[in-house]
Amino acid sequence: MIRDRPPGRNTLIGPALVVAGSSMWGLETYWRIPLGQKLDADILVFHEHWMGLLLTSPFLILGAGALRTVSRKAILSIICSGVLGSALGTVCFTEALALLNSSLANLLLNVQPIISVLVSWVWLHERPRARFYPWAAVALACGVAMVLGPGRIESPHRLGLGLLFIGATALCWGASTTFGRAAMLEIDFKTGTALRYLIGTVATLALAGAHGDLGERLRWGVLFSPSTLRQMAGLLVVAAITPTFLYFAGLARTRASVATFAEMAQTFASLVVTWGVLGDALLPHQVVAGVVLLVAVVFIQRSGAEPLLQRP
Repeated sequence: MIRDRPPGRNTLIGPALVVAGSSMWGLETYWRIPLGQKLDADILVFHEHWMGLLLTSPFLILGAGALRTVSRKAILSIICSGVLGSALGTVCFTEALALLNSSLANLLLNVQPIISVLVSWVWLHERPRARFYPWAAVALACGVAMVLGPGRIESPHRLGLGLLFIGATALCWGASTTFGRAAMLEIDFKTGTALRYLIGTVATLALAGAHGDLGERLRWGVLFSPSTLRQMAGLLVVAAITPTFLYFAGLARTRASVATFAEMAQTFASLVVTWGVLGDALLPHQVVAGVVLLVAVVFIQRSGAEPLLQRP
């Protein structure tokens, strides 16, 4: 049964959960960059997912019975969310981080909302009201402003390859927002999180296997070294599993066309990590833009969105 929640007094709860989860996702750079220096991108994401599956499997076991009642559209949606969001998107983002500085990567990810709104129009029949658009423009402008700063790319080849990977990331993650929203209308968010790790594990294993030399590239010795395990634990608990629970709980209460803008909090969180840990200071206008972005997200949610007439 579809559990859509129309706008009401508690409409801020969903976006707040999406913002919280997305902000925690933004912390992943702290662990993903050093782990990417030890493991290939597809292998790192595969290890991340099978470990995440082990930790979330109790929710999958408990919620398996309820999956019998969900529609084919919900099942297809969670599969697309897992393949695009967890597998392809995360692998491409890990590759992009090795080629581009994090500010540029996050800047280019701000095309996600455009992709998600377009997919939502087709897949969920969400039509934003007229007052949605000016605040959406403000949010996009703030996303761009937050990541404008010093830094340049010296190698055109690295820049071109990095742009390719970050463009693929934006496409995968933008579409994944819509598919995740569709799945959460019928699937409990805890079960959905475990399913996403299951689907992501299978998909990333297939990606890694297609690349070749799987046995050698898995590098179990490196994975189970104390330093790598500590980094994986931080990535999984702080920047992977917990934010996915929050994110899916928020998607169950938030239309995809709104959630995709709330996800831009990930950009701001990433810049905080870059500033506080990696030593790249935030400029004053970036801080202001981050605050204005959060205000814009509130007004975007208040603007709501009206569904199109359902197709037969």
